[in-house]
This record gives sequence, structure tokens and C-alpha cells, in this order.
Amino acid sequence: MSSRSEIEFRKALKSDIPPLVELRIKQLVEEGYPEVSDIRQALVGYFSSSLKDGSLVCWVGISGGSIIATAGLCFYQLPPTFSNPTGRIAYLTNMYTVEACRRIGIASQLVDKLLTEAKALNYTSVKLHASHQGKGIYEQAGFVIADGYMGLKL
Repeated sequence: MSSRSEIEFRKALKSDIPPLVELRIKQLVEEGYPEVSDIRQALVGYFSSSLKDGSLVCWVGISGGSIIATAGLCFYQLPPTFSNPTGRIAYLTNMYTVEACRRIGIASQLVDKLLTEAKALNYTSVKLHASHQGKGIYEQAGFVIADGYMGLKL
């Protein structure tokens, strides 16, 4: 794998949907979910609509012209609570780096970009469910376990 400095980061484009779909499939399989049905078309629909309407912001890492990492923030609304009077939720998801490119800080940089994005959109916290592999990255960024989620106050 090339060095961390040779990686370009940018927001995902509509043309990135095919590799986003394949990376999502790899992520799910690596996390132990059996591939019992083909969800590729459903993923194409999801990425197409959510990137377009802004309910998902996705960043990618690119090396050698190929997407080698991705991470996203989903935005949704819940009824207001005392701890979240707006009810607005930013949810970090779809974090994946191809195996040959791991352990050089790509995921941490993607998390930083997503947290900056959430702050710019006036979200006051970010939630996620961490895989075993990703837990350390989130802890290094300041996430803590709370109410069944890992969360980070911004």
C-alpha cells in the first residue's frame, strides 16, 4: 500500500455508487453477516437517493484512482428528548477500508472529516454502532459507550 500522503479524500459522487456498493458488501461480509440475498440494487437505490437528498454524506479515500475507503454520516430526526431537544441525529456508518490499506490512519482521517461535517451542520452529537475492528478508531476520536450506542459530544 502506498503511504498515507498519497491518498486523496473527497465527498462521494454519484459516479462512486458502484464501488460504494461493493465496499458495503465487503464490510458486511467481514463483519460476519452471511450474504443470504443480493442487496446490490437496494444499495444502489439507497446511495442514489440519500446522496441526492442529503440524508447521507459520504467521504471516500482514493489511491491509484480507486476508492479504497469510505465512511458516511446519515442524518435523521427523532422526537425531541431532554438530552436532544432538536431530535436531530447524525449517525456514523458504512466505515470500511480495504484490507491492504489498513493501519495507516485512513479511517481516522475519514472520521475527522465526518465530525467536521456534522459540526458544520450544527449537530451536537454523533452516534454509531462499532464493529469489533472499528471500536479503537472511535475511542481514539473520543466516542464513549452510552445507551447501547457509542457517542461523541461535539
